[in-house]
This record gives sequence, structure tokens and C-alpha cells, in this order.
Amino acid sequence: MGATIHKVLMLSSLGSIAFSNGFIFAQVTGMIKSLQENEDGLNLTESNIVWITSGLSWSNFLGFGLAMLSDKIGRRWPLIISSVAIVVQWIILYKAQNIHHFMLSRFIAGVAVGARYCLNILITAEYTSPKTRAFFLNIITSVSPAISTGLGHYLGNIFHWRTVALISIFPALVGIIGPYFCVESPHWLASKGRFQECEESFRKLHGNSLKSETELQYLIKMEKCKLRLAEFTSTRTNIAKLYLALKKKYFWNLILMSFFIILYIVVTGKAVFTILAANILEDMTGTPNTVLQNILVDIFILVGTSLSCILVRKMTLRNVLFSTGYTANAVLVILSACLYFGAGVENLRWVNVSLLAVYFIIIEAGPSPVLEALLGEIFPLGIKVYCMFLVGVMISTFLSLALMLFPISTKAIGYSGTFLLNVIIMSTSLVFIKLKLPETKGRTLQEIEAFFKTNIFDIDEALSDERQNMLL
Repeated sequence: MGATIHKVLMLSSLGSIAFSNGFIFAQVTGMIKSLQENEDGLNLTESNIVWITSGLSWSNFLGFGLAMLSDKIGRRWPLIISSVAIVVQWIILYKAQNIHHFMLSRFIAGVAVGARYCLNILITAEYTSPKTRAFFLNIITSVSPAISTGLGHYLGNIFHWRTVALISIFPALVGIIGPYFCVESPHWLASKGRFQECEESFRKLHGNSLKSETELQYLIKMEKCKLRLAEFTSTRTNIAKLYLALKKKYFWNLILMSFFIILYIVVTGKAVFTILAANILEDMTGTPNTVLQNILVDIFILVGTSLSCILVRKMTLRNVLFSTGYTANAVLVILSACLYFGAGVENLRWVNVSLLAVYFIIIEAGPSPVLEALLGEIFPLGIKVYCMFLVGVMISTFLSLALMLFPISTKAIGYSGTFLLNVIIMSTSLVFIKLKLPETKGRTLQEIEAFFKTNIFDIDEALSDERQNMLL
């Protein structure tokens, strides 16, 4: 197969997996509504339903732990294993009759989604060129889940949630079959010293143009240097690499930046809205007939993710992130004011929903896809999956807290106060990220790693005798 076919096969598989992940969150919306109304006669308590709602998030970090298998057995097999788990949990959910069945399904789904989310980000960055990396990360981390989320919400309105669970099995099957036929990641092969296989895999993905050959040689050159240094300093084992990284300033800078990236992504409310959309819109509009409103907001989110693909091709990532980030904050402040001062005003209901839709267009057009893409770029190759495990712990913790605290917050200070609090947290996060984040668009993963470790992008200079020890 030609270079284009190999790349299309892997990116299509990753897109299908992301599509499947979106279904998992969207399906919960209709299920939660049905369980609250006791349509199936299961008699679950409100506490049970809260645990089912948050069950996807609190086990996510274990999925990031499962993704660490990719450092041992390559990138493809963990994708296949986690996709099998997704099919199993859909079958359990379809048959669920009590809280234990639901929680088992949510636990398996949380682990598998965490693994697939982590692997999608890492693998997309490793299988694409610097020129197209941000674009394809956008497609896979944002556009595909947005399409399936909207479709999942729509299907949840016309079918029973058990039927939606059965339908959701089919995209998960692609995640089992597709990766089996894909080539292994050349970056992973290089990190293991398998340079001949790395060259073969890289050329199958990117061809043998002068530009791609230059990138390949720098990849091999840098990994060979790191392996020599690891041999000299007795840090070839993963434990030794992590222990050494813990002593480095760059590592803690990356973890702190990741903290604010995850905090921002969670506080934007995208995941909370995906799961609790029907409840939020009913509270904001005062009417239980929120089907049309829900569909419209989903469409606007899809418009935002599609717009992001255009923006990242035309602008630098920093410009996209900060221009749209601060604009989204302004819209959320206006929405908060409308909700506070216009409480009970009939004519403002559609204005509020429209403002919420505009907010999500902007969030999906810039901050959300850009920050998720950055998580696939900023960590060093040798300890990437272990750093992502720490990111997974943060995602799981923040998302679980958000899902559990959001209903409490809205009851205590209302939607207006909750949205205003979100703006404060988002603004603080953006300021920190702006101070620490370089422009990564068009840079190879090796150049980005070299920058965070040595403060320069030039790989030849980073490999000089004066600086190469900083690459460990």
C-alpha cells in the first residue's frame, strides 16, 4: 500500500474510535432522563443516578494506566483491547437491571474511554506530519466526537436508551478491526532502538520526500543520542527515566501547564453539558420540551469544531487559542448576566440558549481542540505515556468533581453564578498557559521536546556536547 493508504487507514481507525467515544457520553443523556422518570421500573435512587452519571469519569485514570501498555507492546494492541472492552460494556448496559450492572458498565466504559482518549491523542501526533498534525488532531479529538455526540443525543430522543446502546456497538467494532491492519508507530519503534523497523514504518506513512526523510533522520539521530546517554547513565529502564525526570525542571513545568490545560477544558463545561444537556436546557428554558434546543446546540458545537479545522490551518495555534478563549469568556459573562437579570422573562429563554450555543461554537472553534492537541505534542517520547497517566488522573479527578459539583453549584448560586465562576477559572488558566506555551505549529515532535528540555528548537544545537545531557 502507498503512503497515503497507510495513513488513511490509521487516521480512519482513530476517527472511528473517537466517534465511538462520543456515543458513550451522549447515550448517557437519554438514559439518565429515563432513569430519573423511572420509565423502566428499576427504582434507582437519586444517589444511584448521580453515581451512574459520574461513573464514566472517576475510572478514566485507570484507562490512562491501560494506555501505558503502549510503551511495552506498541500503540496498536492497546487500541484493540480497549475497543473490545467498549463492546463488552455496551452489552452489559443493554442487559442492566440494577445499580451493580450499571456501575460495572460505567467502570469498564470509563477505563476504555480513558485509554482510547489518551491513545488517540498520542497516536495521531505520531502518525501525522508537522504540517498537518494540528488539523488531524482537530478532526479526531473534536470533529468526530461532536458528530457522534449530536447523533447520540438525537437517537436518544427517538429510541429507548437500550436500543441506542445496541446501535453504539457498531462504531466500536471498527476500533477492533482497523488498528490490526495498521503499521506500528515509527516514534515508538525509534524509542525502543528498532531503527530499521522505524524507517520502514515512517516511509509507509509519509513517503520518502526530502522533507520527510529529513524528519526521519532527526528522529533517529535524537533517539540514538538519548539511548546512548541512557546507557551511560544507567537510566534505560522506565523507572529510572521517570525518577530522572522528577528531578528536572522541564518535567514539572509540563505537569503544571497540563494542570491548567485540563482545568480549562473541564471548566468550559463541554463534558458536563454533553452528559446533562437535557437537564440543563430544561432548567434554563423552564420547559421540558428541549429536543429541538438540544439538537440546535449540538449542531452549533459541530459548526465550531468544523470552524476550528479552518482556523488551525490559517492561524498559529497561540492566536487561535487566546483570541477565541477570551471571546468565549466574554460571551459566558453576557449569558450569566442575562440569566441573572432576566430570570423568568419568557422572551429571553431562546436568547439564553442561543448565547450558550454561540459560547460552544467559540469553545469548539479554538480552546478545546487546540489544548487537546497540545497534550499530544508537549511530552517527551520516552516518558510520554507515563506523563499522560498523570494527565488522566487530573482529567478523572476534575471531571468527576465537575459532574458531582455542577448540580450543587447551580442550586446554590444558580446558573448565572456558576457560569461566572467558570469564567474566573478559565481566565486564570489562559493567563498561565500564555506565559508558558511556545508556538508548536509546524514543529516536529523532536523539536518540541528539544525546546522544553533545552529551551531551543534547533535539534542540531540541542544535540551538541554542551546541551545533549539536558535531553535525558
